[in-house]
Amino acid sequence: MENSKQLIRTLGVYGFDHLEPVVLASLVSQDPLLLIGKAGTGKTYLLNSISEALNLEHRHYNASFLSFDDLVGFPYPDSDSKTVSFLKTPATIWGAESVLIDELSRCKPEVQNKFFSIIHEKRIQGIKLEKLKYRWAAMNPVQSADEDLDDSYDGSITLDQALADRFAFIITVPDWNELTSEEQEMVIYPAGEGAISDKSNELMELINTVRPKFLEQIKRPLPEIVSYCRIVSTLLGDEGFRISPRRARLMSRNFTALFLVARELGFSLEEKERNQLYKLGLNWSLPQRAWKGTIPEHVISAAHNECLRIISETSPKDRWLSEFLATPSLTAKIEKLMEDNIDKDVKSLAVIQMMKQETKTNVAAFAFAMQPILMNIDLISEEALNELTSLAIQIIKIDGQLEWRENISSSNTVHPEWARCAHYLNTISDRLPLRKQRAKHFFLYLIINKLPVGEPEFIEKKLHECFTCTERFVPKIFHSKP
Repeated sequence: MENSKQLIRTLGVYGFDHLEPVVLASLVSQDPLLLIGKAGTGKTYLLNSISEALNLEHRHYNASFLSFDDLVGFPYPDSDSKTVSFLKTPATIWGAESVLIDELSRCKPEVQNKFFSIIHEKRIQGIKLEKLKYRWAAMNPVQSADEDLDDSYDGSITLDQALADRFAFIITVPDWNELTSEEQEMVIYPAGEGAISDKSNELMELINTVRPKFLEQIKRPLPEIVSYCRIVSTLLGDEGFRISPRRARLMSRNFTALFLVARELGFSLEEKERNQLYKLGLNWSLPQRAWKGTIPEHVISAAHNECLRIISETSPKDRWLSEFLATPSLTAKIEKLMEDNIDKDVKSLAVIQMMKQETKTNVAAFAFAMQPILMNIDLISEEALNELTSLAIQIIKIDGQLEWRENISSSNTVHPEWARCAHYLNTISDRLPLRKQRAKHFFLYLIINKLPVGEPEFIEKKLHECFTCTERFVPKIFHSKP
C-alpha cells in the first residue's frame, strides 16, 4: 500500500511492503498469525525480527522434531506428592510473551493438536500462559499433485481445518520473482544474514497507540464492517469456500484492526481506499490457504465486488455513519456533522459512538470546539448534547490539581509536561489571546486528567484547526436564526 511507513523494512526484512498493514494489524489484535511460504522467503526471519524489535521474551520452536517436554519441562511431583510441577528451562514456554511454531505443517496431526490450546486459548495442559501475547506459526506450502518436482515439499502436509481456522491472518509470503529489483538487492546484502533487530520505538508506539482503540472498537464494530463480513462470508460459502461463524468473527476483528492501523499510517479511508483494505484483509483472512493451497483469485474478487455492490445499496444513513466513524480527521468529522441531509438521530448516534471509539484527547478537542455551535442549533439529541457539553465545560471551567512525582536529586519544582506546554504557549502571539487561552485550558485539562500531552505544538494545532473549522459555520448559523 502506498501509505506504508515501511516499518518492516527498518527491521531489515524486505518484500513485505504490500503486506505491512496486515502484519501490523495482527500485532494490534494479538490474534494468531500464520505465514506460508517457500524455503528461504524470510518467514521466520520476519517473526523473530518482530520479537526482537518489540523486546519480547520469545520462544522459537521447530515443530518437526519438538517433544512435549521441550515445551513444558520435565514433570516432577511436589513435596506433598499431590500436585505436579515442571522443571523450567530457558526453552520452556512458561514466561514467554511471543511464540513462533516453525515448520507447523511438518508434524503429524496428533502433534499439531498439542499446539491447539496454545494457539487458540493461550493455555497448555489447561494452565493459562499469563504473559503470552503473540502466537505465530510458519510453514511451507502444502503438497500439490500438479507441482513441479523441484518446487515441492514432500514433508509438508495440510493443517487440520480446525487448527487452521484459529489463525486470524493466513499470509502467503512472496518469493524471489515477486520482489522488486530493489528488494532483491536488499535481500542479497550479505550483512543481513543472522542480523539481530534493534528495539523499535516507532513500532512499539504504533501498537501502543492503536491497541486501546482496537479493544474499544471491537465492542461496537463499524456497521459497514459487520455487513461486509456477513455478506462476503455467505458469498464465499456459495462458491464452496465455507466460512465458519468463528471465521466471520475473526474477519471482523481483522478489518477493525486493519482500518485502525491504516488510519494511524495516514490513509484517507475514503471509499476507494476502504475498498482496497477490504480486499487486502479478505485475501489474507481465508484459512483454506492452509489446507487447499491456492485459492482462485477470481473467486475472491467476485465475492468482494459483489459484496461491495450489495453494501452500496444499503441505507444511505448507515453508509454516512460508517464514513463518519472511519474519517480520521477531526475537522472532516465536524464538516460531516454539519451536513444538512442527515437526520438528527443518525448524527447523535455518530457522536455517541465516536466518543467511545476515539482517543480521549481527540474527543475532548472535538467537544471543546463544537460547544459554541451546539448551544445554538438543534444538531444532535439531548443525550449526545449533554455528553459533549459536560466535557466541554470541564475544559472551559478547568478545576483540579497538577500532581507529579519529582526526582529528589532535582531542584525542579515545575510539572514537567506543564513546563513544555507553558514554553509552547509563549510562542503563540499575544495578538491571538483567545487561541492562547483555549490552548492553556486544554493543556491543563489533559494534564489534570493524566492524559498524555506528547508534543504540545501538534495537539494545539489540531485543536486550533477544529475551532477554525467550526467558526466557518457560525455566520451561517446566526444568519439562519429567526
